[in-house]
Amino acid sequence: MSARRAGPPPEWVELADRITAFLPGLSGEAAARIVAGMTPSARGRTRAHFIRHPDALVSGASDAPRSVQALIIRLAEAEVPGVRQPACLRCGRVRPLRRAVPGGRVCLGCEGTLAQRGNVGPCTVCGEDRPRPSHQICARCRRLQVAATRSCSACGKSAPMDPCVTCRPRPLAPCALCATSAPVDARWPLGPVCKTCYRQARRHPGTCPACEKTRVLIARQNGPRVCGPCAGHPDPYACPRCSNPRSYNVRGLCDRCTLHDHLAGLFDGRPAGPEDQYARMRSALAACDRPATALNWLRNSGSAALLTKVLADGRKLTHEDLDGLAAAEDRDGARMVDYLRGILLAHQALPERDELPARIERHLARVLLRRPKQHAVLLRAYVRWSLLPRARRREHRDHAFANRLSWAQQRINTAADFLATVDKTGIALAEVTQHDLDRWLTGGRSTRYEVRDFLLWTGRRGHSRDLTVPLRPRPDPVALDDDSHWEVLHQCLTDTDLPLDVRAAGAILLLFGQEVTRIAALPTNAVTVRASETVLVLDRVPIRLPAPLARLLTDFADRPRQPGWAANHPNPWLFPSTDPGRHVTGGSLVRRLTAHGIPSRPARAAALVQLAQDMPPAVLAPMLGLNLITLTRWRARAATDWTAYLQARSSGRSAST
Repeated sequence: MSARRAGPPPEWVELADRITAFLPGLSGEAAARIVAGMTPSARGRTRAHFIRHPDALVSGASDAPRSVQALIIRLAEAEVPGVRQPACLRCGRVRPLRRAVPGGRVCLGCEGTLAQRGNVGPCTVCGEDRPRPSHQICARCRRLQVAATRSCSACGKSAPMDPCVTCRPRPLAPCALCATSAPVDARWPLGPVCKTCYRQARRHPGTCPACEKTRVLIARQNGPRVCGPCAGHPDPYACPRCSNPRSYNVRGLCDRCTLHDHLAGLFDGRPAGPEDQYARMRSALAACDRPATALNWLRNSGSAALLTKVLADGRKLTHEDLDGLAAAEDRDGARMVDYLRGILLAHQALPERDELPARIERHLARVLLRRPKQHAVLLRAYVRWSLLPRARRREHRDHAFANRLSWAQQRINTAADFLATVDKTGIALAEVTQHDLDRWLTGGRSTRYEVRDFLLWTGRRGHSRDLTVPLRPRPDPVALDDDSHWEVLHQCLTDTDLPLDVRAAGAILLLFGQEVTRIAALPTNAVTVRASETVLVLDRVPIRLPAPLARLLTDFADRPRQPGWAANHPNPWLFPSTDPGRHVTGGSLVRRLTAHGIPSRPARAAALVQLAQDMPPAVLAPMLGLNLITLTRWRARAATDWTAYLQARSSGRSAST
């Protein structure tokens, strides 16, 4: 009888040596105890895998069998340095890996996904060709079937699981990015990630320092965050078409690839070539800097839905078609049509036209819908022969479209209200007396004085008596005092805490006394360089700018385009609006200036008084674009103020003597 062999078998010793070969922090005795605690089959599979992959404990490869995974988990729990847990071959998350696939192993979730994709065909419930993971039924129909028989015990809603996905508590763990203990939203190779950090990383992918590509940085390499492939893990957030980061809001593809698909569905089928009026618009949107905003417009905007409806007819779109759609809509619908028109004009899908007459006539049509028919003839004639010609003439010297439109709409509304009041009294317009008019003027708001324009026109044409409407009383302008004027100007030129647009608009207002509506309508080429000097063009004569103001306006003109949807469209304005091809309105710019301590009217008055003191009106008029009569009045006001100052000084001296 042979003697019993002393000590562990050589296979055990070999396996212990393979375990400690890449783990210098693990002693041989501890490795021997681990090997002794394994089952014979686990020892055999682990030894066979170590022969093929000696570095399996530190490589993090996903091809480790379950016995090796159990060994790695045990070593990690014992805090042995250098141990790296394997990540799923498909999603890159550190989870138990069950199913072996070509190239490695996948987790339970990816196992179900791969099985689902392996059985694609018509669903027996909905009939659509989809993956059928269970009983030849697609996943959506299966969830609906299960949810119909179950409900969440927490919220009471139908759900395939109890508790539902929303109510199910998630385990708390320290976030690998912000170190906050929070519910785990994703498990990446760098560790668990909370919802806030996950959303930030998905919405704003970074540049990987290893490959210099824009990726979702889900791993670490010697400290810095890197993308998955650079750390030996697959990238679960790569677009399958272009390898860019997938969209956070759209499943499957990145924002640009999804945008291309939406544009193809919208514009394909139309004639290509020079006759396609949308070719420039399609190419511009496809190559825009912010595809996510363009995609959001195509998917969620009412104006995009309107464009889809119009394109379905297959004919060339005209301004008359949009006018008809706007006339059939309410106020919000008409605004949506005008927004679509602005987009088409910005991309040259529609020819340019004078938009003001069309908007005035549309407003007139809306007003006449609520008025008696006898008013229509008179109001149409007033608009056609009085308002429209003057509105067109104003366009040559004032680009504030919103102000000109409001100017015309106010007169139409006031004239219609006055005619309605005359009808209620039971007298004709030709019989209205001055007493009747005065009583109506004093019985309402001051905007009733705008009827003066209408009554002047009716009086000249014999529709009414010669009635007198006084001009609306205007208070004398109150200017900033000199100290406040220069203090606010110095703040605009030097205070970097103020927004750049507020500084630029405030400096132009405080130095050149421009109306805020004209500042808002300045084009980008208003600030230019001529003969190595920066000039500002407000009218016919360019104004040479001092160095501080030249730097400010140059920085403002060269600033990066504003973020958001409007940045995807060409815009020729120095103060662009969020509407495509439009500048900001004067009212919104006044509110921004006021919010930062720059009162627009006192600031303009102070600037004009100062300019009128220094230069004659004939010189200022072609520089500032102001009327010579207006500047003469400011000159007289400045002289009055100067006389009052001299009188105050002389009276002070006489009192002291």
